[in-house]
Amino acid sequence: MNPVVSRIIGWHKKTEKQQALVKYRVNSLIASLISLWPGRLWSLLSYFKSDKHLTGQHQYGFTYDELFRPFKYRRLKLLEIGIGGFGVFVGGNSLLAWKAFFPFGSIIGCDINPNSELTHVRTKIYQIDQSSGDQLTALQRDEGPFDIIIDDGSHLSAHQIFTFEHMLDTVKDGGFYIVEDVQTSYWPMELFETQWDGAHVDDPNFSRTCVGYFTDLAKYLNHAEFAKLDNLSPKFLFLAKKIRRITFEHNMIIILKCPNVEPSNSVRRRIVKEP
Repeated sequence: MNPVVSRIIGWHKKTEKQQALVKYRVNSLIASLISLWPGRLWSLLSYFKSDKHLTGQHQYGFTYDELFRPFKYRRLKLLEIGIGGFGVFVGGNSLLAWKAFFPFGSIIGCDINPNSELTHVRTKIYQIDQSSGDQLTALQRDEGPFDIIIDDGSHLSAHQIFTFEHMLDTVKDGGFYIVEDVQTSYWPMELFETQWDGAHVDDPNFSRTCVGYFTDLAKYLNHAEFAKLDNLSPKFLFLAKKIRRITFEHNMIIILKCPNVEPSNSVRRRIVKEP
């Protein structure tokens, strides 16, 4: 390519990104101004063009509106892993919606790509590789605990599972840990010829996917009722005692972090019958 043409293209792309950053900062101010308005979260996600709630794409906004409405006016801290942005696109669309919905919230965004330009009032940005335990630990130390964690990162099952196990203890009791875009659990590499590490739902290896992992973990939520205690997964048993609820929806999994240690109903009946 002609060096002059190459320079012109490079300048044009740089200008486009600068314009996108200016637009982002304007939208960030708008988000602050409208945050006290008791509007619907799905409409904010759509307004700021987050792919979490757009026509023909995900429809997470309805669920998020229901889950997060009790948190709206709290002084909470929300962490989103994976905030988008590449080339001339700066990303951070969902961060704007969180900021607009939670007027007293602190928003933490993380991405494997450097997006420090998106740091703004009530919003911090970190460059994090979610497959790095050291980096996740540093994030926990610097910013935790969190009321809400949303994993919208690489969408690889291995990363989704690793991040969940590493970060669950950073969620406050009564808070939510959410894994988005778990459709990749159903996408085998050989079928899609991509990097996805999914499996067919009838494949024994499906238990290694994100959806398969949480399906198996859900069985342990009733650990107090187990008739036999041998051949159990110590890891799942440990995690289940911290989880009140696991909800599966189309392409997302919602975990309610809360102590789950109440005794068996059968134990209570025995106690009542004793003289």
